Amino acid sequence: MRLQAKNACHSASRSARLQTCKVQIQCTAGNHNNNAPCLLASKTQPEAVKLGRKLASIALAAAVALSPLVPAAGVAASEAVATSDAALELQQAYDKYSASYDELDGGAAAEALGFPQLRAELLAQAWGRTLEVAVGTGLNLQYYSWAAPPPSTSTSALPAAAAAAAAAAPASSSSGREGVTSLDTVDLSPGMLAQARARVRGSSGLAGRPIAFQQADVAALPYADASFDTVVDTFSLCVFPDPQAAMNELARVVRPAAAGGGGGGRLLLLEHSRSDNPLLAAYQDATAGPVAALGKGCVWNQDVEGLAARAGLRVTRAERFAAGTVELLVAEKR
Repeated sequence: MRLQAKNACHSASRSARLQTCKVQIQCTAGNHNNNAPCLLASKTQPEAVKLGRKLASIALAAAVALSPLVPAAGVAASEAVATSDAALELQQAYDKYSASYDELDGGAAAEALGFPQLRAELLAQAWGRTLEVAVGTGLNLQYYSWAAPPPSTSTSALPAAAAAAAAAAPASSSSGREGVTSLDTVDLSPGMLAQARARVRGSSGLAGRPIAFQQADVAALPYADASFDTVVDTFSLCVFPDPQAAMNELARVVRPAAAGGGGGGRLLLLEHSRSDNPLLAAYQDATAGPVAALGKGCVWNQDVEGLAARAGLRVTRAERFAAGTVELLVAEKR
């Protein structure tokens, strides 16, 4: 059973591309012919086949969470800004893993699940003054739509997903508002921040952009209330020692929703989440401990929508992928 996950995500528009990805992530070929078309799930197909497809997706999601990280050599000790022992342990671990981290969150399993396309679709909705927490090595930086062109604009140098997003919305977000005007980024790990800075220096599409990097704990963000038009987090809630405290901080620093529904702040989230399929959710619950212990500490069965609701956020868009184990959320502060 093979997951067909690479050839269907190149349609011209973001919405069409994402819809294609949503379908192809959930389907498999029922034989070993590499050129066989992907068989879409339907009510007429055996339930076992449908379940097999979902299990293929959840296996890939588990691979992303469980992929081993290779410690980087020569990472210097850094000043501790963590607000708890657990956060300090996390900081030190990710310093060691920073040089190999792209092989995990940007590797083959993530590619097969369509994560680059999901990142591009999510981040095209960012606008105004934007904060990205747990920026890591900067995998998301290439996907933002900016309000103004860089000193030298060339989409040919961008990855395919980012170039498609730029072509569809070259100077504005998909919300119809202006694009990103400035980008603040934070991470607990100086090693991760060093990788992100290097990514900016090495990219003609990012060099010269108003991007700031700061070491900080998401549980104690160094910003005033309602500072940002957009707050972004991708695949990080699962590793935060206190995900509710982190979500509360994200809600604190984003602007509240505007009266009449226009011009207010928004949170953009792409996270590992407990599946809405009861069987797969039970599997996640049963394996949550080993996944967290053997992988990068990711608790992959969290109720992300519940975390958002308890932080005083209203979810305006929620879509699930990878058999429901990955969730894309757009939320606003009530």
